[in-house]
Amino acid sequence: MITNNRKDIVDIDRHLNCHHYGCALRCPLRSYHLKKGEELTIDSEKHFMFVFVEARSSSYSYRDETERHACRGDFFLFLGTQRTVTIYGEGKDTTVHTFFFSKPTQLCDNYAISQLKDKAPTSSHVFISLPTHESIKMVLDSILYMHDHQLNCINIYESKLKELFFYLGAFYEREQVAWLLAPLLRQEIDFKEFVVQNFLRAKTVQDLADQRGMPVRVFKKKFQESFNMPPYTWMLQEKAKYIDLQLADAAVPFSEIIKEFGFSSPSHFTVFCRRQYDMTPTQRRHKLLREKARAEMKEK
Repeated sequence: MITNNRKDIVDIDRHLNCHHYGCALRCPLRSYHLKKGEELTIDSEKHFMFVFVEARSSSYSYRDETERHACRGDFFLFLGTQRTVTIYGEGKDTTVHTFFFSKPTQLCDNYAISQLKDKAPTSSHVFISLPTHESIKMVLDSILYMHDHQLNCINIYESKLKELFFYLGAFYEREQVAWLLAPLLRQEIDFKEFVVQNFLRAKTVQDLADQRGMPVRVFKKKFQESFNMPPYTWMLQEKAKYIDLQLADAAVPFSEIIKEFGFSSPSHFTVFCRRQYDMTPTQRRHKLLREKARAEMKEK
């Protein structure tokens, strides 16, 4: 329970009358206490938001737009704008803190959040939580201390936000941070999602750019920024992965693969396999079937 510690502050009026002071409406911190069996629905509305759940001795769960997740121990989430999450108190009392802000751009002064886009998920329904590292707890405790003493300085809160992002980049893997911050990378994710869903229907980079409604020069630049490689190289590599799935099934004839993936002739298919696998289609199939048989033997 947050208590009023104004009496401990020297010259409190100086803080309360400062234009940086965050009144109730401007203060970015909100705290909630859930008893067993209660639930709390949080809507990020127009803000981005961290949601911290403190439940060291209890079990609880949260539900996003798609499913319900069971959890144990402290964790935190990141909400983009217009996203909703429901926290369920299923064990002992649970405390939930939200910290909202406008769109940030940096993990630190030398690392832009956009640099994580190559690790961003392609699904538009990504919603993950991360266990709360001690560094994150330390920043949260200092934010709560400020709030407890009603020292709601917006400038200091902004510095605490920078701390949070700094520790995210220091103590979590890049893939974890990219998935957590997926709402911030939505534009890049939308582009990647389009590419993944449509590249097999495109014979050339020009075809894919036309489907996206972009000039091919702009498309290639955007692709390079999002995937860190030229589009044609990526398309060949990904196409090879899908063809491997067909080659690993002895019941699928080569003629069906040639037709499905738009090869003009068996020799065209052979040239593709030699370039991608350094093998003929027959050699690649034999290799994949041997690997599949060995894996099945290990499982027995």
